[in-house]
Amino acid sequence: MSFQYLNMNMGASASSAFAPGQYIYPNSTTNANVFVGTWAHHMTFLNRPSTFAVNLIGGNVDVSVNTNDVPPELLPPGIVPGTSLGQSSSGFSDPNMALVVNLFGTPKLKSTVDLLNYEPTVSMDIAVLLAIPIGEYENDKLVNLGLNRWYGRLALPLKYHFGVFAPGYMSSFELIPSVYLFTDNDDFLGSTLENEVMWQLESHLTHDFTTSFFASLDLLYQNGFQSTIDGNEVGGKLELGSLGFTFNYHITDNVTARTSFNSNLFGDNNLETSSIRLQFVYGWHKTEENMKKLLEGH
Repeated sequence: MSFQYLNMNMGASASSAFAPGQYIYPNSTTNANVFVGTWAHHMTFLNRPSTFAVNLIGGNVDVSVNTNDVPPELLPPGIVPGTSLGQSSSGFSDPNMALVVNLFGTPKLKSTVDLLNYEPTVSMDIAVLLAIPIGEYENDKLVNLGLNRWYGRLALPLKYHFGVFAPGYMSSFELIPSVYLFTDNDDFLGSTLENEVMWQLESHLTHDFTTSFFASLDLLYQNGFQSTIDGNEVGGKLELGSLGFTFNYHITDNVTARTSFNSNLFGDNNLETSSIRLQFVYGWHKTEENMKKLLEGH
């Protein structure tokens, strides 16, 4: 189980990018506070190590827009160019489900001796995410937590371990290419909103500094997501490249605290973004918990 809080600040001074899934609107400033609760279960699926997760998302988003350079198609009813616009939304966003299945790189281990001698190199997974459009949505508002449409993500996470594979010494490089796919929103300000696919490349360089603390350098690049309203292109494509870092600390055998920060460094020069994340994770396994009881004499 995990609980995380994200604070995101975005300023699109002269940017024409329109990405409601990332709370990015043309010529606007945005502040979003998002809370994510996750339940994940590690299991075997199709005879491969796998993880299934359910994410519940909520929070609030506040947007202030200068409508001078905003396409009229993006303005709510009654709002004309040249006026200021402030909107907010709060409640639940669209929940999602995710399945990750390992393709190769994790051979079967017959005993604990095999585990002690295990030295991973390269592993590859396939990950599928599906979001369900039941989040907070009002069809006469530009700003919503829900998207009023189905969307999904397909990813191929790659991980390469190097150095000594032991707590306190491990290092890894992770590369996660993925693509987001969206159905149409047929009730967007009285029109139909379509978006092209959004391509994403994510990478992490991680290193254990102690047996309980590791950190990573994080890179995220997103491109695409061209918006079309009633068949007419509106705004420009999203192009955003961010760099950041993550600190991860094991408080106990079961509890982990994680914090991260990132900010855009390249891509759209008229778009400024930053985000802070704080996450707490509680994990357990029946065998390990029973072993603790035996060691404690219960």
